[in-house]
Amino acid sequence: MSFPIRPLAVAFCALAFPAAALACPSYETPGAALSYTAESAHVPQAIPVIAGGTTDLATCPETQGAGYVIDQPDFTMAYDALDLGRALEIRVRAGCDAVLLVNASNGQWLFNDDANGTDPGLRIENAPSGRYDIWVGTYGMENCEAELQIETF
Repeated sequence: MSFPIRPLAVAFCALAFPAAALACPSYETPGAALSYTAESAHVPQAIPVIAGGTTDLATCPETQGAGYVIDQPDFTMAYDALDLGRALEIRVRAGCDAVLLVNASNGQWLFNDDANGTDPGLRIENAPSGRYDIWVGTYGMENCEAELQIETF
């Protein structure tokens, strides 16, 4: 025997038992503005930041990695490659186990946890010009003082 589904009952169930929302980092709201060229970043650039957040990357299917970041990027970087073909290196030095998440100019998500001990780093060969959204997070739920480093090679 089947029972008809009533619209009011469906609405009640949707309100009482909402689908589990997956919290993912979003680049809709930009982070603090950075602007570098392949030439200006040939001299290492260092920017202080507090690493960490409450958005769990493990629950977000778009990003491949584990750690905690804030919802919006810590930094939004405009990068001009100047057609020099240089590699762009984005690194973090932190007082805790940090992670690095980048949404590159081509829309690809990049993640690193421990490139140098517990400090993360990414190297993008022949990095194209464009917008790079950067999150500096932590592997655990702690926050700590950190430094974002940008350099070209």
